[in-house]
Amino acid sequence: MLTNKFKINYSVGSIPNGIKTDTFTFFLLFFYSNIIGLNPGLAGTAIFIALCVDAFTDPLMGTISDRTNTSFGRRHPYMFISFIPMSLGYVFLFAPRQDWDMSQSDLFLWMTIFTILTRIGMTLFDIPHRAFGGEITKNYKERTLLMSWREMFAWVAGLSNAFLGYGVFFASTNEFPQGQLNPDAWFPFAVTGALIMIFSVLYSSLSTKNEIDSLSKWSGSITLTAIFTELKIALGNKSFLIFFFGNLFLSLSWGLANTLTLFVNTYFWEFEANQIKYFLPIYLVATLFAFYLTPIMVNRYDKRIIVLVCIGAVGLLSPMAFIMYNLGLTPEKGSMELVFFISSFLLFLITFNIVGIMVRDSMIGDIADEVELQSGKRQEGILFAAVGFMQKLNAGLGSFFAGLVLNFINFDRANHTAEQAYSLAFVQGPMTTILMIVPIIIFYNYTLSAKRHQEIVTFLYSDEELKPQNHPSRW
Repeated sequence: MLTNKFKINYSVGSIPNGIKTDTFTFFLLFFYSNIIGLNPGLAGTAIFIALCVDAFTDPLMGTISDRTNTSFGRRHPYMFISFIPMSLGYVFLFAPRQDWDMSQSDLFLWMTIFTILTRIGMTLFDIPHRAFGGEITKNYKERTLLMSWREMFAWVAGLSNAFLGYGVFFASTNEFPQGQLNPDAWFPFAVTGALIMIFSVLYSSLSTKNEIDSLSKWSGSITLTAIFTELKIALGNKSFLIFFFGNLFLSLSWGLANTLTLFVNTYFWEFEANQIKYFLPIYLVATLFAFYLTPIMVNRYDKRIIVLVCIGAVGLLSPMAFIMYNLGLTPEKGSMELVFFISSFLLFLITFNIVGIMVRDSMIGDIADEVELQSGKRQEGILFAAVGFMQKLNAGLGSFFAGLVLNFINFDRANHTAEQAYSLAFVQGPMTTILMIVPIIIFYNYTLSAKRHQEIVTFLYSDEELKPQNHPSRW
């Protein structure tokens, strides 16, 4: 069994991605369109271009890390150097100021370059790190528990990042009652996040390097033909294809909703940053609930059932506050009563959402075992690249389509209308529910059950190999 110490050391590595995901999902588009003044369509396009780069670099990183053999293992060499582009890109991304007098094209180019640099740095770390976690244990339930630890740390990191924003850097002032509109607050906010990223990357990489000897090593030729043959088997796996396209449509719906959250909270619900921060304890409690519930649910139900229930619950709960507003049942806009009212729905919505993420993350390790049965190769890197790419899709596609929505309704940060704010709330709520019908249909066809996975593991490994005393660091 994996020790709690290892789980903590490993899960610390999810902190950088938690910070980056929170910032890219909730803050990045808002900063460039509302603080710096970049056209939201151009801002969304910059994020989409970075996403296209990810579509190439993520699977490439997965393939490279699968086939690396060094004294530091397959994954750790890339993890150790990743903090350099990651932190530099993240800091420079939030460096522009209004008084720089940059043109729209200059701002667009700046945003594109440093978004790509940040994501390349995250690719160098996150994909090998995920693959390392997927390979360290083959047990169906223990793998879910490890990924639950990882996801919990990522969510707590994201919430801490949001608290630093809303509770510290975006505090209300006489000049900026809505502190998120204060242009002087954003750069120190980014520097703080970058420093935490650097520490987390180095700590997790160093504290887990002793486990690399217990992992498998790549064998066989590394030719272009062999790579494409093995990739075809991995990426053509039915379970993987269902997982990929199910998450693709989830990224579109949930990413769009998340990206518009700060816009809706600021312009539709009329909250100040000091009020928005009161949502953060709700997210934290939901994260802890999800961490507690996920292993229990996996012990009782197949992962497919859990995922379907979670997507359905998120889809039903997403528009509830908006529906109640239209029925005249919500407290006054901008009031603390409204914060608590929305929180009553948010607690259950986020709990179901995080449980679904934890379970879906663990699915990739199961799929890797099925791929090994088909190809004879461990290819966690390429498969977990899909998970990393999905998280980027969540922010990237969400920001891209949110930018299109803002352009479509001609949203003006200085002179927005009530109708425009209402349109954003409609897209964030009911539209999210409609879009989630597609991933429900896709995941309904997922067939890699606990029973099937046990048959695969039994076939792959002899009884002697599976005995705990023979692999103490893995079982």
